[in-house]
Amino acid sequence: METTSPRPLPRQALYLATAALATLIGVHMLPGSGGVDPVRDLMSEYPVRTAEPGVAYTLALLGANLAVVLLGAHWVRDGLLRSRPVATTLLGLWCLSLLGLTVVLKDPVGGPGTWYGTVHMVCTVVNFVSLPALCGLLWWRHRGDPRWRSHARAVGVVAGLTMACVVPFALVLLADSGPGALSDSALGLVERCVVVLDVVAIAALARWSRASGTVVVGR
Repeated sequence: METTSPRPLPRQALYLATAALATLIGVHMLPGSGGVDPVRDLMSEYPVRTAEPGVAYTLALLGANLAVVLLGAHWVRDGLLRSRPVATTLLGLWCLSLLGLTVVLKDPVGGPGTWYGTVHMVCTVVNFVSLPALCGLLWWRHRGDPRWRSHARAVGVVAGLTMACVVPFALVLLADSGPGALSDSALGLVERCVVVLDVVAIAALARWSRASGTVVVGR
């Protein structure tokens, strides 16, 4: 028997993801966190409040989004998402919602509601739900498969933790759906936990996809 090696992950995606993560960490290490409280304020406050950190934050999200698009194309062609239209759609929704969060600004805290603030809010909901839904779907389908049980368990745990973090956002929205509802609450740290979990989810999916791309064939 012979094992064929999977195609390597696109290097461009790795470079973009590394640069994006370094930039996002960097804006949080600015003096005074660039005018954004990392515990209370949402990350989308960066482009609303300050110019230079806001530009860096926007470029980082665009780079991260492009990196996931490149990875997703690789997974559809050679890895985990082959012949999985529902899973591919969920990943596509996550990428589109992240793009929407990047290019459409939120409503300023205390300001009147706007159409673009509503679009930003919808993108927030889709972004928070789509990636854990993808991970939960893959966990459900492969939880009993001995080949992929450990990979499925890993993404399932990430999905569960992410949805637990989403609960506070849902409670705030149900209690107060007016403009700035999220920013008026101490949810910045929770949002940053979701971002970390998203990074872990993408890394776990990449590891699983690489393993699924390995094929055993007869000589």
